[in-house]
Amino acid sequence: MTLVEMLVVLVIIGIAAGAMTLGMGAAHRGASAESEARRLAARIRLAADDVMVTDRAVAFSADAKGYAFLVWDGRKWAGGDAAMLARHDLPSGLTLSGVTPAPVPIGVDGMGGMGGTIDARIASTRDSWHVRYDGLTTGVSAS
Repeated sequence: MTLVEMLVVLVIIGIAAGAMTLGMGAAHRGASAESEARRLAARIRLAADDVMVTDRAVAFSADAKGYAFLVWDGRKWAGGDAAMLARHDLPSGLTLSGVTPAPVPIGVDGMGGMGGTIDARIASTRDSWHVRYDGLTTGVSAS
């Protein structure tokens, strides 16, 4: 057996070990209620930042399967042009509750001035998480 053959075997073993390590726990890496709740909170913060920077009216709209951020076009609420405002459908097995389908304006004054509050619950069969937005801060907590 030559040194080159031994190195080839070691490389093959290293690749197999790396692939196995990356694959460990893959069944649990799918979308969870916690990761979706944190994604929703981050997107609410981005929408609030967009309101503050661009001074355009943005609203949150949701149903049991997902949510979107809408922009006021002068006549009605319409889908936003930015990817961060696009509709996000929850993965199968997750539900969104506690929100009304009517658009909730996003405000950044903390007093509910032009904005509303959001108290959403994202749940799976294993766990449930609350996302709260009060016009100033966004919080995520297990429930």
